[in-house]
Amino acid sequence: MESENNHFEILIGKKLSNEITENELTELGDWINLDRKNQKLFEESNQFWQSSRKLFSSEEILKDKTKVNDQIKIQLRHKQKKIQLLLFYRIAAVIAIPVFLAAGWYAGTRYAGSSKDLLCEVSAPKGQIAECVLADGTRVWLNTGSTIQYNPTLWGKNRVIKLTGEAYFKVTENQHKPFIVETSDVQVKVLGTSFNVKAYPDEKNTETTLEEGRIQLLINDFPEQAPIELNPGDHAIYQTDNKKLNIEKTDTYLLTAWRDGKYIFKDADLKTIVQQLEKLYDVHIYLKNKQMGQLRFRGMFEYNKNILDALETIERSTSLKYRMNGREIWIGNE
Repeated sequence: MESENNHFEILIGKKLSNEITENELTELGDWINLDRKNQKLFEESNQFWQSSRKLFSSEEILKDKTKVNDQIKIQLRHKQKKIQLLLFYRIAAVIAIPVFLAAGWYAGTRYAGSSKDLLCEVSAPKGQIAECVLADGTRVWLNTGSTIQYNPTLWGKNRVIKLTGEAYFKVTENQHKPFIVETSDVQVKVLGTSFNVKAYPDEKNTETTLEEGRIQLLINDFPEQAPIELNPGDHAIYQTDNKKLNIEKTDTYLLTAWRDGKYIFKDADLKTIVQQLEKLYDVHIYLKNKQMGQLRFRGMFEYNKNILDALETIERSTSLKYRMNGREIWIGNE
């Protein structure tokens, strides 16, 4: 039943984007006339589509020559139950990477004031990058395997977003309503700025990089401590195991290039690189021994390249060899 619903959701998306065939149009028409619920879903989808066209200009959507069919997927949790609203297809411009564009403002517009339990969620599956525009105009880029959650009906004094994974934020300024990003270990409070937060559950560090503007960092383990203010170019690393915070100056592009489909590393150990490759390509990589994980590398991987390119780069730089079986990869001396 779910696969059938997905099929007609796709047909609705193709109809709204003028990509539907005559046979598909007939099939969709029969389905709409079959049930009042189907007709209501189509009408709501059409309303959302027309609104989204006003939000995304052609210049923003087609800013790169590469065009890929893009999915817009919005999920709501109402009293802890996920409800999939609709799966759309649109044209988006990225560097050869499938990108999810999610208009999170739609959920807030449709359900504003209806329930304090409303929760909007936007996710980037492994191997993909997501981009969304929130109700206040804030742009968010989500790295692979990342999720944001927020309740637009509770955006009273603060605009609160919960992040799992990594995201880059370009926040719309509002002096009277601070924007707050919450992770399991830190909170980042901003008024209007561009910054990156990395907080994957399987990594020991929570990292915050400020590109423009001003932000305040609050450590959840030390709620009584005064907020720590970061300046542009600052890279804050909170070590969750020993609860220590280190702030250093950095070239911010090195840490935010993932938005352009690039993973740049300077003097990174193989263990860290392996963790990143696992996220990018949704694979499991095993090192023959722990000592291999300490090998250092400099270079760049591109998301749109095959994982074999990354593995061969490692192989050329060392005496290591790799063996691949499906989604499992072993790296060793033989």
